Amino acid sequence: MRNIGRYAILVLLFAIVCTVLYIGSRPLTYSLNVGDTSPYDIVAPRTAVDTVQTEQRALDAYAQVATTWMRSEPYSNNILARMRNVLQAADEKRTELYGQMSAAVTSETAAETTVTEAPGRVPSEAEIQLGVSSLISSIDQNHQLTFAAEDIRLLLDMAPSRYDSFRQVVESNSQSLMNRSLDQVALESAIREVEEQTAGQQAFYTEDAALLGRVLRVLLRPNVVSNREATENARQAAYDRVINNPVLINRGTRIVSQGEVITEETMQLLDTLDLTNVAGFDWKGAAGIVLLILVLFALSFFYFRIYQSDFVQSTRNLVALGVAVLVPLAVTMFIAKTMPLAAPVYFAAVVICAYFGFRTAFFMTVMLTLAMLPIIGFEPAFALIGTGGASMAALYTKGIGKHDNYAKIILMTALATLAMTAGYGLMTKSTWMQIANTSIQTGLSAIVSVIAAIGIMPLFELIFNTVSPLRLIELSQPGHALLKRLFVEAPGTSQHSMMVANLADAAAEAIGANAMIARVGAYYHDIGKLENPLLFVENQAGTNPHDTMTPEASIEIIRKHAEDGLKLARRHRLPQPVLQIIQEHHGSSVMQYFYAKAQTLAEQNNTKPPNPDDYRYATPVPSSREAAIVMLADATEAALKAQQIDDVAAAETIIRSVIRLKLEQDQLVNSQLSFRDVELITQSFLQVYAGHYHERVQYPADERPSA
Repeated sequence: MRNIGRYAILVLLFAIVCTVLYIGSRPLTYSLNVGDTSPYDIVAPRTAVDTVQTEQRALDAYAQVATTWMRSEPYSNNILARMRNVLQAADEKRTELYGQMSAAVTSETAAETTVTEAPGRVPSEAEIQLGVSSLISSIDQNHQLTFAAEDIRLLLDMAPSRYDSFRQVVESNSQSLMNRSLDQVALESAIREVEEQTAGQQAFYTEDAALLGRVLRVLLRPNVVSNREATENARQAAYDRVINNPVLINRGTRIVSQGEVITEETMQLLDTLDLTNVAGFDWKGAAGIVLLILVLFALSFFYFRIYQSDFVQSTRNLVALGVAVLVPLAVTMFIAKTMPLAAPVYFAAVVICAYFGFRTAFFMTVMLTLAMLPIIGFEPAFALIGTGGASMAALYTKGIGKHDNYAKIILMTALATLAMTAGYGLMTKSTWMQIANTSIQTGLSAIVSVIAAIGIMPLFELIFNTVSPLRLIELSQPGHALLKRLFVEAPGTSQHSMMVANLADAAAEAIGANAMIARVGAYYHDIGKLENPLLFVENQAGTNPHDTMTPEASIEIIRKHAEDGLKLARRHRLPQPVLQIIQEHHGSSVMQYFYAKAQTLAEQNNTKPPNPDDYRYATPVPSSREAAIVMLADATEAALKAQQIDDVAAAETIIRSVIRLKLEQDQLVNSQLSFRDVELITQSFLQVYAGHYHERVQYPADERPSA
């Protein structure tokens, strides 16, 4: 049943790839006449000059050049003169109402400001209203300016010192603004700036800032006039610039959009590009694509059959690989018409290398590059650029050592694609502009592809229940919070985990399992002991609390560390393969020490012998080779340390007995380990301990080595 599912996925993947390639490389011949409405988009198969479009763009550029404006000195002087006349009229009206005031006494409240003269006169309300209306009328008749009555009233009501300050601000800002070249939009913006600056000045009445803005808007006008000669020169320059740089219909450029009516100019261009033949389903092209993909699939099949035989056994791996290939292929289908060299093959290189290794990444990116050729019009440069850039991306993904080295993958991939694009352009005698454009396209494609690949890795881990080497490397660092806690709070467990990791790493390498997952899983397999570190023998110094406890109480404590470890791991968002090892590293093994202790107590008390099932761990048996390896390494290390073995021959006896016990308890039935794997694991454990038990040469006291 699982084989049927895998074959179905392969067939579906084959069909999708062929469909994407056919759509991306659709035939470029169409049956159209002048006046027809195009039912599809048409792209250019080669580069050509579009004279009609060039002329149209030149005229558009000519028309879009904005009018050139310049400051008019007479306009500015007239505006300032009118401003002074208006202020003079206000001065005269204030003198008429209040007389000459050298030192005014004012009474100001939140509601209004009242002026009291010293020694002037105090006008009545009727006189003030009459003064306001007469001043508004005078300014309107003499200067064609209309002020709001409330603004004129505020000017007439001001105390002398306040009015003098306000008048000075109006004059200074008017002079400053008219020294600049201001059209209507710029003038409004400048007046708003004046309002904001004035409102923030402590020496000025802040409530008068808004009045200042209203007065300036009435008094001032734009002081610029159009410069016809400069405008015409700028427009002609824009026209010439387009004419001298004609519109090129590059290969892959859309020249007819769906629903567009075919004009004579369009038809002429289609004829020039040989695009007016009768269109239909391209059986030859489709057959060629099927054959191409069939060969690529066959090559891939033989590759995985020879070098990654366990890969094809996992449906999840097939789906993950398919997604990693289809994403750049689908993106290429959309961008190839305009940017044929920017196909994001680097995305696949990073993702596949991260999860399946460099060799697989290199092989699959070569296959992907070949598959993309029909979409990009068999552009020869892409084979060079895509393969080189993808190889660089895979190399740096494989060699990554720290999280902050992601930048190296991005930088080196971009540099590789830029260099190869530029080199190809120089060899083919392309123009500097063409080299620059294609280099920018490929460089950006490399950067965006690698960033997208790095960003999607957590999603891959979530969906496909896997983990990348980059994430495992992060988890293996001693600075990880859980490992630091283990080292400080449970040093014996930490040391035990390090030794188990060495054993697991060697065993995984020996049988071709994932050594990094086995090592990292070993680092974290006993983190549940952090809940009660002193209740585990490796962390004790002297008294063992279990000596005074019943076997039943002891096994509940010991059994719980797997469950506690799983909770702690989930809290720290450890990946699923590590969670699996934490949960399964004891399987359903019998806790031999406490079971033997219970048997002894039963014999002494003449009671019923204990049931061994009551002394088992309540966790699943290992369901992967890596989890099984950690189980065997954990049990082996504990047994050898408990018996203080320092001899390789004795160690082999213990190792084989531990593994035999696990086999007898059916702990490896779901682990996918073969008897050959078990023997290789045994030998790898022995090799590790052979180095561990190696003794240094004893030198005579007077013949010590120099170093």
